Amino acid sequence: MAAALLAGTTALGGPPGPATLEAARGRVISKAAAAGQPFPLPQPEVRVFKARHTLELWAQGCRVATYDAALGHRGLADKVREGDHLTPEGRFTLCSRNDRSAFHLFLGISYPDAKAAERGFRSGLITAAQRARILRAARQGTCPPWDTPMGGTVGLHGGGTASDWTWGCIALADPHIEELWVACPVGTPVVIAP
Repeated sequence: MAAALLAGTTALGGPPGPATLEAARGRVISKAAAAGQPFPLPQPEVRVFKARHTLELWAQGCRVATYDAALGHRGLADKVREGDHLTPEGRFTLCSRNDRSAFHLFLGISYPDAKAAERGFRSGLITAAQRARILRAARQGTCPPWDTPMGGTVGLHGGGTASDWTWGCIALADPHIEELWVACPVGTPVVIAP
């Protein structure tokens, strides 16, 4: 349960109320307008820059907002396995939404992806069957299995950015994850760079 709690998948309270999300929607609309973008955002994309500890929200190739971000507490290396408490790098998509997260709101990303699965299989970390399950999820555009030795249940969530404290997720201030929640549907691309 502790791993699920820290990953943001166990409910401790109810979801944010309608007024909270409506306020977040208003903030995103305002930021979109300042960037010359309509709302809902066309072609939203999330870009994370680990070394800078920032997360950017983009639409149609135009940056809409920049937020401070906290990462896995064991440094800036790429995630390899369950329990390494590192944030993965690569190209992912938002594949799940949990409004009853332990950390306010949780947007799951499609880690492990096909590239990570190939690396994990070559190194002997995962089996051929686990690799096949991950590759199938990648082809179907769904969440991969999060129960392999590569780890999983990685995503974007609230909880604050005072220091790197997560088990591999990307944490934002609660008002900022609310903005991503209203701006980014499942399927939104997420790029995590070193």
